[in-house]
Order: sequence, then C-alpha cells, then structure tokens
Amino acid sequence: MTETSPASSSGRRWLLVGSLALNLLFIGGLAAIWWKGPPPVYGHPGLTQTPFGLMKFARDLPPERRDAVRRHLKDARADMRGLRDELRAARQKAAEVLKSPDYTADNMSAALGAIAAADNRIRDRGAAALLAAIGELTPEERQELASSWQRRLERPPGRKDKTPKSEADESAAP
Repeated sequence: MTETSPASSSGRRWLLVGSLALNLLFIGGLAAIWWKGPPPVYGHPGLTQTPFGLMKFARDLPPERRDAVRRHLKDARADMRGLRDELRAARQKAAEVLKSPDYTADNMSAALGAIAAADNRIRDRGAAALLAAIGELTPEERQELASSWQRRLERPPGRKDKTPKSEADESAAP
C-alpha cells in the first residue's frame, strides 16, 4: 500500500469541495430557470412577446401561404432597423440633455418628445406590416388568429398558474 502525502490529500479535498460547489451552483441555476421560466428579453428585435404576434401563427400555415404572410413582416424588418437607430439616437440625446450643465426642462421635454415620436414611428410601421400581413389571411385563418390571440390573453401570467396581484388582493380581503 502506498501512502499519500498530506499535501496531496489536502489539495484533492479542496478540488472536491470546489467541484461540489460548482455543481450546486449549476443545479441551482437550472432549478431557478425551471421554476421561474427564462428571463424576459428586452429590446430584442425578434419575435414579439405580446399576444398579438403573427410569426408564430404563420408557422402553421401551408408553405405558400406562410411565405405570403411573412413577406410583409420581413420587409418591415429592414425599415425597423433604421427606426430603431433613430430611437436609440433620441435616447442618447436625452441622456446628453440630462447630464448637460445647462439643463433646462424645455430641452428635456423636447428630448422626450423626440423619443416618443421615434417610438410612435416604430409602432406605426409595425402596425402597418401587421395589417398588410393579416390582409393575406383567409377569413378562416383570421378566425384562427383571433382565437389564438384570445387564448394568449386569457393565460395566467408567469409560468406557474398564478393569479394577478389585483385578483389575489381582492380574494385575500375579508
């Protein structure tokens, strides 16, 4: 039998403790994702997180119908890049107004107005693309889309079956 030196067994012990700690951290992170769901994606230019999306619905359409519907949304995407750049520039300008030594409420109001105007242009372009894409749907497909939107609106918030705060507060009141 060979004996190990105390230094090597101490090193192995710390290696084992470190490995165990990393494993517990990893398992805890997976448990948190499972429990709460993935984090929200803010500012992501991809699929909408609102009940009024169309791309997910279009996946179930036949290929020729799907392409006709998605064409409008993809065409709008190029316009949206420029509009998002305008919004980003307006927000940057507002930040500059905030840190400016000669700050005035009028300058800040103008900067916030520019942000609102850029945001409205993005919303208007998105709504126009959505209207054009919906125009490609048959009456039956529009009924299916409406049902899909209603189901998403009726879903409880969050990943678990939770009641909204206002309903929970009302049910807890005597």
